[in-house]
Amino acid sequence: MNHSDPLIPGSLEELLDRIEGYSGRYILAAGGTDCLVKFGGRMSPRCRLIDISGVAELRGISLEHDELRIGALETMTSLSEDAGVKQYAPCLAAAAAKVGSWQIRNRATVGGNVANASPAADTPSALAALDAVVLLTSRKGSRELPVPAFLTGPNRNALEPGELIRGFRIPLRHGRTSAFGKIGSRTELSIARLNLAAAIGGNTEPRVFVGTLGTAALRCPEAESALARNGASDPAPFCAALSALVEKAIAGRSTLPYKRSAIQALGEDVLKTIEGIV
Repeated sequence: MNHSDPLIPGSLEELLDRIEGYSGRYILAAGGTDCLVKFGGRMSPRCRLIDISGVAELRGISLEHDELRIGALETMTSLSEDAGVKQYAPCLAAAAAKVGSWQIRNRATVGGNVANASPAADTPSALAALDAVVLLTSRKGSRELPVPAFLTGPNRNALEPGELIRGFRIPLRHGRTSAFGKIGSRTELSIARLNLAAAIGGNTEPRVFVGTLGTAALRCPEAESALARNGASDPAPFCAALSALVEKAIAGRSTLPYKRSAIQALGEDVLKTIEGIV
């Protein structure tokens, strides 16, 4: 086998063996959409490309014990069309539906979208608003991390050597609803300039996360407090809190005036969506 040929494990056990054997000198790819952007055919010859698209254990969407379980290899198309995701995690279905073009949505995976931790990624803020947990596995065992804890910075994550994302679990909160909004440069192939996910109800505190402000999911506690006090019917304090978050996160940047205004419009849209669902 040519060293430049991808390795194609057929099971999770084989995949973990391959990862352990290459000791950090590997790149995992499924849909490959982020790999094309990152490497553009110039990947280091010292790294092995491991194609994980055939590992069945990393697929599946199911309801188990009051949780929604999602495999890391589920595509944006499958998330946007799945009945369980649309019912219990509407902000995630909406976020997946807004990723790029239909060709990209058919290949891009939720595991890759989160693992790459791009500040412009769409699904991390939605998952964070839903209190999702990242399921991690390696030869050392399994562990779980909340999505915000997994995202350690722009394009950085908490994966340890030999570890991979197996999937996600989202606790079902009966009576909770959620919404997602995005502002991009154009409707197709759009990279987010701002995205926003909010969840409310279900006997839990509201959750509000903004993407593209230097990280993939930045929490806004002040907007959460505004939702807790006023619900979705009064957008003014909610939008003011979002505007203050933007001002703090990107103070001094040339994009500040635009994003400060845009986040308020986005906040109003997200609250209208939530009111329509409720």
